[in-house]
Amino acid sequence: MRKHSKTNRRDFIRMGSIAGLGVGDIMRMQHLSAADGGARSDVNCIFIFIVGGMPQQDMWDLKPDAPSEIRGDFRNISTNVPGIQLSDVLPGCATVADKMAILRSLTHDDSDHGRGFHIMMSGKKPGAGDFNGNQNNNQHPCIGSMVSHLGRPGVLPPYISVPNFLNSGGPSFLGPSHGPFVIDSDPAAPDFSVRDIALPTDVATQRGRLRQLALQQINQFEQSAERIGKQVRSFDTFYNKAYNLMSSKAAREAFDIGREPEKLREAYGMTSIGQCSLLARRMVEAGCRFVAVENGHWDTHRKNTYSLRDLLCPAFDQAIPALLNDLQDRGMLEKTLVVVTTEFGRTPRINELAGRDHWPNAFSIVMAGGGVKGGQVIGATDKQASEVTERPISPEDMVATVLYGLGIDHTNILHTPLGRPVPIADGGNVVHELFT
Repeated sequence: MRKHSKTNRRDFIRMGSIAGLGVGDIMRMQHLSAADGGARSDVNCIFIFIVGGMPQQDMWDLKPDAPSEIRGDFRNISTNVPGIQLSDVLPGCATVADKMAILRSLTHDDSDHGRGFHIMMSGKKPGAGDFNGNQNNNQHPCIGSMVSHLGRPGVLPPYISVPNFLNSGGPSFLGPSHGPFVIDSDPAAPDFSVRDIALPTDVATQRGRLRQLALQQINQFEQSAERIGKQVRSFDTFYNKAYNLMSSKAAREAFDIGREPEKLREAYGMTSIGQCSLLARRMVEAGCRFVAVENGHWDTHRKNTYSLRDLLCPAFDQAIPALLNDLQDRGMLEKTLVVVTTEFGRTPRINELAGRDHWPNAFSIVMAGGGVKGGQVIGATDKQASEVTERPISPEDMVATVLYGLGIDHTNILHTPLGRPVPIADGGNVVHELFT
């Protein structure tokens, strides 16, 4: 029977690749694919992607002894962990350094935004093509889709993206059943409501004739499955479950951020990253395994100091500590892996526009919760924060580490619809220091 289950899943994925399927179709496929095994852990993930490139030397990895054109305008401040210092633009994060592990030695070799998104979202170097633009352009499944593929369906979809579809956040050959359910609305907006949960546009289009054809094929498959003794619920059950998602009590409460006390909402900050982080906490609390949060506009080619101090870091520095403290207060931190990542860092030298340009050679990310040992720094860079000098960590390693933190075997082999084997983390190695 195991053999039949794998074949059936490929049939569904193949149908999903030729037609835009509705949410009901997706949930039904997820239910069937779950027969091949589920995740081995109850740890969930909040994956915060800082779009544009966090400047490592202005936030996480300051170089106070470097020349002024390298060190910039920020200074080191102490944290609640002796020996660990952060930028004075992150006073809030300094109060939760004991919960965070700072990885200062991320490195790869692509300075293009779109290609950087792909490698950091999937752990796979992209091939030829344009990877910029908000589109489902994955050549390899993103982490969220991997988690969905190896997870189990519940009241909420296993992979949610907010406040939009995150570039390179698609399922690739795993098929649309493992793409994100997109909350295409900013919870910081006064009139926020979850009006729809949508797949990327290239999946959601042409739902008329092709969708009806796909449903006919699904019904034919169901009849065949019943003949071989497989117990499959009727399609109407999944169809109604999906389209009633927003009216179900558990889903309605999870998506209703207005149920949170005003004081807590203000603690996170009435900003996009603040309210997205709070909504993400609600999602994992309700059972979602992987929530991707996008926070953009960090491409500081000009006025780097002004952009960080006045526009970007205040909201970030309020949201991240609030999230970690809230998770701890609720007893959720050990079961929630929080990842704060970005596509690359910024150039060591400040340019003529008082900004910093793209720099993938060395940059920093942060992990917390989910069994991660906080209060530590892993890796190091040179005196200009330009090259890794200690414990280089690749995007492949980051993906392997996230999967490991969620109880997923990072050495798993995925298979394309044609049966071609594809390593899940492309040879990445777990950063075991995080968990010991």
